[in-house]
This record gives sequence, structure tokens and C-alpha cells, in this order.
Amino acid sequence: MRIAVISDIHANLPALNAVIDDVTAIGCDAVWCAGDLVGRGPHPNEVVQEVRRLAIPCAQGNWDEALGMGREVTGSIWPSPEAEAEGYASLAWTAGQLSEENTSWLRQLPSTMRMEVEGRTALIFHGTPLKQNEYLWEDRPSRYFARIASDEGDDIFCFGHTHQTFQRVLGQAHFVAAGSVGCGGEGDTQARYAVLYVSDSEVVVGFRSVDYDQEAVARDMAAAGLPLGLLRVPPVPHTLVDPGTVTFDSLEASAQA
Repeated sequence: MRIAVISDIHANLPALNAVIDDVTAIGCDAVWCAGDLVGRGPHPNEVVQEVRRLAIPCAQGNWDEALGMGREVTGSIWPSPEAEAEGYASLAWTAGQLSEENTSWLRQLPSTMRMEVEGRTALIFHGTPLKQNEYLWEDRPSRYFARIASDEGDDIFCFGHTHQTFQRVLGQAHFVAAGSVGCGGEGDTQARYAVLYVSDSEVVVGFRSVDYDQEAVARDMAAAGLPLGLLRVPPVPHTLVDPGTVTFDSLEASAQA
């Protein structure tokens, strides 16, 4: 079975459409989403409506939870006070754009989903199974992944939040970071997602990069009064500290250490 795993669409409809076209072209049997459909980008209602139309199973991301619950913060770490202020402005703008129906739908998304495929179980979540806003970075020590595998007991773990694409294998457990559909890092102009090839004998993971209409997104960001940098600023790589417990001063001190 071939399964596409998408995450961190961040209200970027052209990127989502390009990925769905690619998923169709390579013949995936299913699509799973690890959350953060909205926030940062200019198309929150359109993205939610398209995901709902396609009936894609979705775990709730930290942006989805914040907007669904009417919160003033998302729990994300930002690289600077300026980026943080832009993020909060995007949160407020998105809250004013989302329809009541779509807000309610985001609020009711599950924080984790367990799927069965070819005699295996897969757990889909955004950050970690316990915290939507905790980061599982690629270089995090193996004991963090091993603890999740031991606690949950699944064969496959699919997640997002870091915007990284990677696979970690610990024993029989496969950890798959799906990357970001709509929010690449500096100089990254492609939508990224993961593909699982699952059989009764093995799990193989691949990653795909897809071009999309950058100019259309830039025009829509400008029309909404949102800085394009919101879709270019990646999460802060601070591997051992959960969001909300680190200050900008301590981040700077860590970088200089």
C-alpha cells in the first residue's frame, strides 16, 4: 500500500493543490495529514474546505488547536521578537477569516490518530503524542524516539511540526517526519511530503518535493496584509527545550555557546 503523509500546509492552497496533484500522479492509495492546516498563509478557509472535501484524515496541529479554541498564542518558538509578532498577527488575522463551521471542525480534530495498514499500526500526530507543540527534531537523541515507541507500541509514527523531512528507525519502529507542504525554510520554494510504501514484509519511506505557484501566494499574502516571511521562517531548531519554556535571550546564549 502506498500512503502519502502531508503536514504543515499552513493555509497555502497552491502548495496543497500541487501536492494533491502529485499524490494522484504517483497513485497513492490514501493520504494522511499530521496537522497545521492553517496559520501563517492566506488561504485558511480554502485549505480546510479542500481537506474536508477530500476526506483526508487529520490530526490536530498546534495552529489548528489554537484557532479552534480561540487562543492568543500557538505554542510555537519564533527566532526573534519580530517574527513572533508577525506570527501572532497571522493568528489574529486567520481567526477573523475562518468561518464558524471551519473553526468548529478544527476544534474537533483528534490530537492523535491510529490507523491500520497491512497488518501494522500507524500513529499520526503533530509534535509528539503528548504535546502538539513539542518538536521531534532529526538530531534529537534516540532515547526520545525509543520512549515514544515503547509507550505507544505502534509500528509507524508520522508527524510534522519541525518542517523537516527525515526517517528514524529504532528496532521495528519507523518514525517519519513529513516535512511542510506550505511553509518551507529560507530559500526553499517547494512543497514537501512523505510517502510510505507498506507491505506485510517491509516499510519503505520516500520523500517528494513539488513546485507550486509562488507568485500567486505572494500576491495573496500581500492582499491580506501578511508578510511573505511567514511562509519562509522555519521553526527554531532547539532540540531539548519544549516551546514556552525558552526565552529569546536563552536562545541567543545557546547559539553563542
